[in-house]
Amino acid sequence: MAISTETKENWKEDKLNLHNAISSLQKGMSDYKSERKSEWKSFKSKFNDDINKIEKSLKTLSALHKKK
Repeated sequence: MAISTETKENWKEDKLNLHNAISSLQKGMSDYKSERKSEWKSFKSKFNDDINKIEKSLKTLSALHKKK
């Protein structure tokens, strides 16, 4: 059974579209990963600063409590 030329062309076009879609998804995942890393670093830095502030506040409260 021979495949018509039109069917072959449609198959090639569909294959190309699928390949482009997969490439686009791969690029999007790479971009997402790199963006998320920078967001994570920013979050981690802010979180650590907040924890340090809380720790200092607790030390101050503890010192004030001991004085009384």
